[in-house]
Formats: sequence, structure tokens, C-alpha cells
Amino acid sequence: MSDDSDSPEVERSDLECFEALPDDTVEAVGSTASAIRKIIRENQETTDVVKYIRFTNVPPALADKFSLRGTRQMFNRSTQCMIIKLLTGAHQTASRGLLSEVQHEIYNMGLERSIRPLGSKTTQGVFCRKEADESSQSRQTVVVEVGVSESYRKLRADAEWWLTNSRGDVNLAVIVSISRKTPNIKYETVALDPTVNTLRMQRPRYVPKIRQTITASRHANNPNSQITIRPAVALTIRFEELFCLQPVLPEHNIDTSPYELGQISTDVWGEQGF
Repeated sequence: MSDDSDSPEVERSDLECFEALPDDTVEAVGSTASAIRKIIRENQETTDVVKYIRFTNVPPALADKFSLRGTRQMFNRSTQCMIIKLLTGAHQTASRGLLSEVQHEIYNMGLERSIRPLGSKTTQGVFCRKEADESSQSRQTVVVEVGVSESYRKLRADAEWWLTNSRGDVNLAVIVSISRKTPNIKYETVALDPTVNTLRMQRPRYVPKIRQTITASRHANNPNSQITIRPAVALTIRFEELFCLQPVLPEHNIDTSPYELGQISTDVWGEQGF
């Protein structure tokens, strides 16, 4: 990906990540590390699945060094704005559960040395720096972004940021949108798809598009009720998206089955108290 040719898309994705924050986002000034930590501590006590805090006036030197367990961050050096994402058990259960299933499938193919978990690895984009909720890498990287239903626009913006800022290193982002009120989770995969170019001798443009949407749900007042997966298909990561080559038997796509999605969902709902 060329910085010059793609910078307008990259800049738009940066802006959208900061503009797409949900209505309950906390706004605060982050001119000192102690002020940032104080606001985070106050809000961690009231976080159910995930919560965002947007800090302004954050000195770049402070942002470069700032790190706090149980959070993820994104920083825009030019605007000196920082987003802090507060995590909970439900959030981490979803992200780690999905990547564990991916790693399990890859191990079963005898490719355990070909992939490594990256956790919340920080990536520097053209204008912003961002931590993943969870990520795993072979020749390419898959990232997972988890949030609540009210922050779906933000989740989409984050997924598109990874795809447009990674310079080709991230081919797929997985969104997990969790309902705060009912046992309902939406899983989506977002990938870069080429668009038709009408001008000759011009390379194709790539735009983020949703490839799959799968929902898991259960009766709200009966933990023992049957889990419904719609559509009842696997969440798929294509083999070539991770390894940059076509599979040769026994290699195959990495599929998280409806049953496995149901198990991950059940674990998340257990963390939520449903």
C-alpha cells in the first residue's frame, strides 16, 4: 500500500475511529499520566462489557510511554487525542476464545510453528497508533475487535482502520458485537475487496467489505435453552489469507463451527451473568 496514493483513505479511517465513538463515551483532558489513570480507575468500576474514554491534549511523549493493564489504546499524534478502551472478562473471553479456535485448527494441520499469538500488539499506521484487542500472525495478521452493540459503528471503523493502515499485513478483521441486555452476539468478518477500476493501466482499489455475519442468541431468562446460530455456518478465515499460498491437503480453511461459536458465546454470557 502506498502512503501517497492511499493517505486520503487512511486519514478518513483515522477520523472515523475517533468520530464513531458511542454516546456513552467519557470525555476528559489527559495532560498528565496521573489524570488519565484517575479517570480510568473511576470508570473501570462501572464497565460491563467495554467502555471508551476519549482524552484530549495528551502529550505525545506521555502517550508513547503510557500503558495500563486491562485497557487498549489508540493515539493520534497530530491531534493529540487518545482513545482508551476499558476491557472486562466478557470482552477478553470473546477475543481469546476466537483466536484459540483459529490456533487449534492450525495446530491440527501440523502448522503450529507457522503461527504465533501477538496479543494486543501495537501497530503504527500513517497517522495513528493502535492496539489490537487480540491478534495472531503467520505470514499475515488477523485481528479481533470486540465491543457492545451500541458501539457497532466504532467496531466497523476499527476493523477498517486495520485493513487500510496495515500496508497489506492485515487481510482480515473479525468484529464481535455483544449485546449488553440480552444473550445475543454478532460475529462478522471484514476483508478488503477489490473494486472495478474504469481507467486502464490503473491498479485496482481495495475497500473494506463485510464478508460474513453470524449471530448467536439464546432465550434471555433460561440459561439452559438452546443456542440459535444464524445462519448455521462456520465463521471462515481463508487459508491463503493467513499463509499467502493456496492450501495443499491436509491444509484447509480455518473454520469456527456453529457449535464452537455457541461455546464461545456461552462463555461470554457466563461472564455477563446471563
